[in-house]
This record gives sequence, C-alpha cells and structure tokens, in this order.
Amino acid sequence: MAKKTAGRRQAARRGEPVGQKAASTFEQFSIPPLLVEQILLGPADDRRVLQDSPLLGDVWAAYAANPGAVQDLLITPRKDTSAADVAYEIAERLKSVPRAEGVQPGAKVAYLQGIVGAELHFNEVLRILVPLTQWWSQKGFKSRIEEVMRAKLARVLDPARFRQAGAKIPVPVARDRENFSSLERYIALAGLIYWMSRQPPPADGQLDRPDLETAFARYAPHIPEIVEGMFGLYEVVQQDSHAVAKAVRKTAKDRPKKKDNGLVFQVSLNRPASAALDRSVPAVMGDAAQTLFKVNCEAIVWAVLDSGIDGTHDAFMTPAPKKADRVSRVTRTLDFTRIREIVSNSANDVSQPDRERIADATGLGMKEIDDRLQAIAADADKKRPSNWDIVEELITLSKPPPPASPHGTHVAGIIGARRIGEHAGGMCPDIQFYDFRVLGRTLKDTEFAIIAALQYIRYVNERHNYITIHGANLSLSIPHNVRNYACGCTPVCNECERLIESGVVVVAAAGNHGFQKFETKDGSFESYAAFSITDPGNGDGVITVGSTHGGWPQTYGVSFFSSRGPTGDGRLKPDLVAPGERVMSTVPGQEWASESGTSMAAPHVSGAAAMLLARYEELIGQPRRLKRILCESATDLGRERSFQGHGMLDVLRAFQSI
Repeated sequence: MAKKTAGRRQAARRGEPVGQKAASTFEQFSIPPLLVEQILLGPADDRRVLQDSPLLGDVWAAYAANPGAVQDLLITPRKDTSAADVAYEIAERLKSVPRAEGVQPGAKVAYLQGIVGAELHFNEVLRILVPLTQWWSQKGFKSRIEEVMRAKLARVLDPARFRQAGAKIPVPVARDRENFSSLERYIALAGLIYWMSRQPPPADGQLDRPDLETAFARYAPHIPEIVEGMFGLYEVVQQDSHAVAKAVRKTAKDRPKKKDNGLVFQVSLNRPASAALDRSVPAVMGDAAQTLFKVNCEAIVWAVLDSGIDGTHDAFMTPAPKKADRVSRVTRTLDFTRIREIVSNSANDVSQPDRERIADATGLGMKEIDDRLQAIAADADKKRPSNWDIVEELITLSKPPPPASPHGTHVAGIIGARRIGEHAGGMCPDIQFYDFRVLGRTLKDTEFAIIAALQYIRYVNERHNYITIHGANLSLSIPHNVRNYACGCTPVCNECERLIESGVVVVAAAGNHGFQKFETKDGSFESYAAFSITDPGNGDGVITVGSTHGGWPQTYGVSFFSSRGPTGDGRLKPDLVAPGERVMSTVPGQEWASESGTSMAAPHVSGAAAMLLARYEELIGQPRRLKRILCESATDLGRERSFQGHGMLDVLRAFQSI
C-alpha cells in the first residue's frame, strides 16, 4: 500500500494522471452542465441553493466544459489579507507545480486593490488555490476529508442514481435516495473534472459535447480510477503545502501571520464584458436646458470606458478658423486591454509583439518599456501596491491607433459631439474626455481590465486636491451570475461603489436582456424578461439607464430589448430611461451612424449629469445627490416602475428643480 501511495505522489508531481491506466486511449470531452449541477447541488426538486466550496459556479462550469483548458480566474482575498500577499503566494507555489502537458507557460498572476487574476489549469486550482482558501483551512476540515469513503464517492458519480424508475436513459432524478454531504459532492465533481483534464485532447482540438446518456457510458467504467485519483492527489496536496510553505517562509520575512486561516476567500471567473448597443437630445430637453441656462462644460471631464474614441473626428475638435489650430477634446487615451499582462508578476507575460505595439502607441523605447515592466514585476515580488506612476506610462497612448470598434466613438458622441452640418451633436459639445479602452476587437475583454480602469480614475483624482475626472460612462454589460455573488456585490459593482464614494458620478447601461428567446423541447419560446439588469448596472449607487423610444416615449414606453428590474435582491432598477433606439452619433472616419441599445441611452444621462455639474459646482463630488435630482425630475411614462425606473430623463426639469 505504501509503495502504491508513493507511486501516486510521484505521478502527480510529474503532472501525470493519478489512478489512471497508462494505456488509456480515452479522449477528453465536455462534461454536460446538467451533470455538473446534479453532482454539485443535488437533484432538481431537492437542490441545495448554494455550494460550500470557494470555487463559484461559473468556475465549475468553465472547467467542466473544457477540462484541459486554462481558465482566467478572479481570486478574492480574505478581508484581512492583501491581494499582494495572495498573488505572491500563488506565484511562489506555481514554481513547484509542473504545468500540464500542452499548457503554455506563464499564469499571468497580477493583482489590483482587493483582487488577483491568474490563468490556471484545473490541476493548479486543486493543488495551489484550494489549499490557500479559508474553506480549506477551517478547523477539522482535513480530518473530514480523510474520513470520506471511497464507496460513497463512487455512488455520487454512479449513473444508476440518475436513472428514474422505468426510464431507459439517464435523466436528472427527482430525489436522491442517499444524502451526500457538500464535501463529498465537491470531491466527486473535482475528481471527475481532474480525471477528464488528464485525458488526451482530441486531435482536431474540438471537444465532443455528449448528452447525459453518452457521457455516463464513457466515464462509468472509470469511476474507480476517478475516485483513486482524488485520494492520490490529496496526499500530494498535503505534501506540496508543507514543502512550499516551508520554502517560502525561508525567503520571505514578512509572511502573513494568519496563514493558518487561509488567504483566499473565493474564486470566480474573470468575466467577459460586451458592449450593451437626432432627435434624442431634444427628447430629453437637453437643447432647451443649454439655451436657457447657458451651460459651459469646458471644465468637466468625463471618462468613457469602452472600445475607444476616435479623437480625430471633427465632432471632438475644438472650433477654430484654421484646422491646424483645432485641438481634440479627447485629452487622454489609455489602453487597458493589456493591463493584465502589464501588472503581472512576470515581465515576460508581455509578448514581444505587444511590446512593439506599446512602443508604437506610447512613444517609449524598447529599453524603457523593459525597465518599467521589470520595475512593476519587482514591486509585485515585494508585494507592493500597484505603482500607477509607472503603469500609466505603459498605457497612455501618445499616438492612439484606431479604436477596436465604433461603439466607444458613438457613445462619446452622444455625450459631447459638436454639431457638424446637419448633425445636431451631443449633450455637451464642449466637454473634455478621457478615453479608457477596455473592450478589445471582439467587443469582449475582462472584468479585471474594467476594475483596473476604475481604480485608475480614483488614483488620478486622489493625487490632486480637486476632482480631475468628474464622471464615468460604462456602456457595457456583464450578465450577473446569481449563484456566485449577491446582486450588486460583484467585483466590478463593488469597484463602482468605491468610485462613487470618492465623489465620481458613475453611469451604466441596464443591459439588452429584456427580451429573450429560449429553446424548449416544444420549440422556441420568446418572452420579456424581468430581473435582467446586468453588471455594473446592479450597483446601488450607479445611475442605471434603460432605453426608450426617442420620439414617442409615452406611446412606446420601454424598448423591448431594454433590461428590466427589479434587481435580484429587490431594489428598483433601472433608475431611469433615456432614448436608446436608432440614435444618431459619431463613428470613426468622420462618419455618423445610428445605433440602438441601452449603450446609447446611458450617455444621455452622462451628458445630463455633466451639464448639472458644470452649472452647479456644489454638486461636484456629490454623485448620490446628483442621482437623486435626475431621478426625481424624470418624466413618468406610466409604466411599471421596474421597467421605467423613475421615468424618462428630463434635463430641463432637473435644472429647474435646483
């Protein structure tokens, strides 16, 4: 037995499958989502509401869908632990754990205030992250693991449990005959994914996605191997933890004192964000307010977190007789699409092509870039906070390339385009912009990049004794995974709340999930969807904006696509609505085009907020008071409050209410 155990340890350390026959020709496949939920949470009508492990539901789903792939994770430290400590510990432990065969080196471990990002294989999650969690470190936990019976784990995975009486194929059962603990469910599911991740991938790289019956038939003969593999891995984890912790203590005098309580609170996916897509300004009485109150927004600066603004567009240039004398009102452009690699604990995470692109866009030489990356990595190694003075030199673009998509230019145009010919322009035609590029060419990027941009705004404002950036527009959408976080308490929502508390107005799109189409066994089913507000619109202090028709809002009410509230925890959202259908605005290349979506509604409210700040300086630094003014002065459209919020934006009435 001792000889067998030692063999399992050596195999695991080499990155080989534990408890698996060497001659296996089994190929990886995607584990069905229904099977994941059944194992982790139980049967449909007797399901546990939440799972206990620190790996949130989206993490399980991602690894089950592609067991051998690396996943980009967001790691939340314990409340009394710094993100720098957690990032340092992960990086140190990665040195002792071999990467799985075929996985590219470099986990891109990076941290911001209160959050850590890392790209990890499932093997590394089990061997590095889980042992660092508060959950793993709780008193008596290891003895509970050691008391788990192999036979019971095998029954958790047994296809017979999924077969209803008289059914010819396995389907989710109505109720388990046997009550399994949350720990047993965790070990069983982790064992299945871990075992699957060790199988060779298909030659063409395309994983099969079998139904439940086929999945059962494939893995059922290997249940004993799966169970043995987890017990073998546990022994290796125990050895790893002692050896690595001992080595790290010798090299770091400032080790966390509360090590026994764990460093990590929970682990989620680094979620992708997508864009939430000339009569609109008069519809919200913006032109009337400009005429009556003579608002000048030249001193107001608004951040647009999006795909990028074409600052060369004539609509963003200051008026001047000579074209050469015109200056862009897009005063700064910052590229956060590579922030993850830049603030990583390894300077090598920024590839050579990316270094060349940074050099072209920033004007820095290659040696200057290398020196700064090395300095950032050295700070990470010493667990220091992010040095934005250095980071901003690598993300500030002196020669911005064309935006990745027209979305950000369109959004900025609604806020502050200057009138050009027959095009009426935006809400504040003299406002200044900060262009924060967080969405890539596919209109997707990570939650990490958006959080970094929000933290940078606080950094800019805090280095002066006055507010430099007055507001931020986030016309982007991250669907809320209800099992993972309390509504409005996701990492990006929390960061928005911190920014609001610092005195910055934050405006976000409600999302475009108000109309959904489902495929059922009886065919397609289409319906309106309540509780469909997306992040960061779920944030309490955020001004969340839904969409309405620009010309006939009283007739059409809320746009069919506009996400509806209330929030998952019962708060009123959206806060108000604004025109979001076929809104005409700027796009790159001196062009104008119409777009629809709550992305187009949100910048109307950003523009209104900027006008109020410009007219009434006492509102600067008081975003909650400004939000209350906008909401209380909105025009009631006679719709359900959870559809329209307080009603349609009315800028003139907002001015008159002060």
